[in-house]
Amino acid sequence: MKISISFLFLILLAAPPLTVVAAEPEVIYWNSDAGKSLRARITPEADYWQLIPWFTNQINQSYCGVASAVTVLNAMPIKKPVDPIYAPYAYFTQSNFFTPEVVKVISPQTVSNQGMTRDEMVQTLTQLGVKATTVAGDEVDESALRKMVQKAMGDDGQFVLVNFLRRSLGQPGGGHWSVLAAYDTQSDRVLILDVSKYMYEPEWVTIRTLRKAIDTLDAESNRARGLVFVSQEKK
Repeated sequence: MKISISFLFLILLAAPPLTVVAAEPEVIYWNSDAGKSLRARITPEADYWQLIPWFTNQINQSYCGVASAVTVLNAMPIKKPVDPIYAPYAYFTQSNFFTPEVVKVISPQTVSNQGMTRDEMVQTLTQLGVKATTVAGDEVDESALRKMVQKAMGDDGQFVLVNFLRRSLGQPGGGHWSVLAAYDTQSDRVLILDVSKYMYEPEWVTIRTLRKAIDTLDAESNRARGLVFVSQEKK
């Protein structure tokens, strides 16, 4: 028995040391080493390539929803209004977003005070001539969310706005809107183009983390946050 124990002890001494592999963070930022590897894998059909020329920064700390909507609207082949600052060129801005029809749904002052709910986002986008549907974060599991994101990110005619809780991503702050731009199958992560460009780079988050972030309560609507899918109205 003593020989066996001694022999086992010698084997353990000769064995290579165990290597502890650190778990990947739930959120990976664009310019990190891991972020650079992920961005190199963005597929040609990803929404990223359509969105990035129009990706804009919110003009104040309450207009995240407006900036997200404007980014998507400018990427779409739809009729656009003319803002006097860019006349005669048609281009959605965070000012001309508030058409008379949109103001009937929500005013700039209300957005400045409390942001936009999912339902308000859908209604405003509908007034601007596009099709918008919403999915609540408490109505989808990880599997369903993954399928939705995969399909939307590979469909040239559809874009996705995400309403999530920043704290679920380990970031300070409350509810926030931004735009989804790509899905990476290998890592099971989705790319968020954060319209608070003065705060955060684009970020890759796992589907698990994204689901947790949208399955949070929006105090204004007393409903869960979630996704808004935007596409061109079929004629």
